[in-house]
Amino acid sequence: MPLYLLLIEILKIEYTYIHNVQKEYKYSLGDEVICLTWNIIDLFIEAQTTNANTGEKKKIVTTIAQKLECLKLRIRFLTELKQLSLHQTTHINELVVGIGKMIGSWQKNV
Repeated sequence: MPLYLLLIEILKIEYTYIHNVQKEYKYSLGDEVICLTWNIIDLFIEAQTTNANTGEKKKIVTTIAQKLECLKLRIRFLTELKQLSLHQTTHINELVVGIGKMIGSWQKNV
């Protein structure tokens, strides 16, 4: 599955799962998870439309990788707070690992 479609898929799943998070976490940590994913999607689009020769593309892809690590941390924190079930966390992490591999290979090729 292409990276863009994986990012959209994880976003849809996050919206579904965050909907059931307790109110005290939903509007802080939950919103942050969704915003981070939107940010990654925006950066992906920016990287796709940036000229590879400028070196700017490499910076953008590195930023995407950093944001993905931030996303992993927040998802883990939601799990530790018992806001996401083990099944939900596993589902999200499978997608995140796939995205991470794609971004890693993208970094090598830029």
